[in-house]
Amino acid sequence: MTRTEWQECRRSPGRVLGVLALGALGLTACESYFVDPHPPELEQLKREQVLGAQDAPLVYGLIFDLNIPDAAECTRVRNHLRNTLRAALLPSGRTGMELSPQELSPHCQQSTNRQLNLNAHGAEVNTAVQRYGTARVKPVMFYFNNVNLPLPPILQSQLGAMRSWSTGPSLLWSLATPEAQQGLGADFAALWTFSTDPRLTAGLEEAARNQLPLVQLEQPPETGYPLFSSQELASVREFKGCAAPSVLSGIDFVYGKQAVKVEPTKPPRIRLTLTVPSAPVSRTQKPPSQTLRYTLEVCRGNCDRLYPMPPDGEPRVWNQTPGCMLTEGGS
Repeated sequence: MTRTEWQECRRSPGRVLGVLALGALGLTACESYFVDPHPPELEQLKREQVLGAQDAPLVYGLIFDLNIPDAAECTRVRNHLRNTLRAALLPSGRTGMELSPQELSPHCQQSTNRQLNLNAHGAEVNTAVQRYGTARVKPVMFYFNNVNLPLPPILQSQLGAMRSWSTGPSLLWSLATPEAQQGLGADFAALWTFSTDPRLTAGLEEAARNQLPLVQLEQPPETGYPLFSSQELASVREFKGCAAPSVLSGIDFVYGKQAVKVEPTKPPRIRLTLTVPSAPVSRTQKPPSQTLRYTLEVCRGNCDRLYPMPPDGEPRVWNQTPGCMLTEGGS
């Protein structure tokens, strides 16, 4: 049949019905291109899901390595550091937790063999991970040292190990003397002046305002996202998935070219799976958002009727034919 004849058949569905009535008397070529008088009610819906940057839980810990002969002054300085940073890091409404402080120099009396308790640190980091989720925790550890001497090699090595901890690599921020900073490789370093300096923690507080809390790319929820709005659910009977990113999948149904019936009591939801979760980073390194786009073909009625399939226009039953018919080639 020529394209002109096919167009004539489409313009004159009555002609086709008449031809079909001839039965054994003979059929014209129009019978192969029957135009259903009640075709499926189809529409293409383009969707997009934006994953933006979100605040990560602010998990932090304090490491005191001070040498202050006066016991009262020792207590005052430690309390001042702890209270000042707590107010700056965990204001009301911010999600996060403070790890138990590590006292490397009890009573502010440094020894040459002082060490971190890495087992205790690891246990607390694991607790934070269980509370907030995998890949959402990157502790910020604050190290305080007011003695202008190099660190013992084992302590320096342990501080470095915190930064590569398997379950939660830490950032290391220091408030220490120039000699103590040597070889420390801190992610942020402020110089210790004197314990009664009213601006002793000013550098840390300013850096915290600019860089904390850390941010990361939003993690899609395990419960997924609804495929249709409540208004759409009132009319959509079946749907097919057309173009979609590989990270998209249906929850309790196969998202793809086969038609899926919509159950209003159990609305379909889709899940997005990021293969490489975004690790928390400084606010100054905010990751760009990701936009994931996909396309649906929905049927609002007569889903079991014939519809011309591109590119040749041959009619096929919509919900029995794989692929999207409103898209060139059925993709």
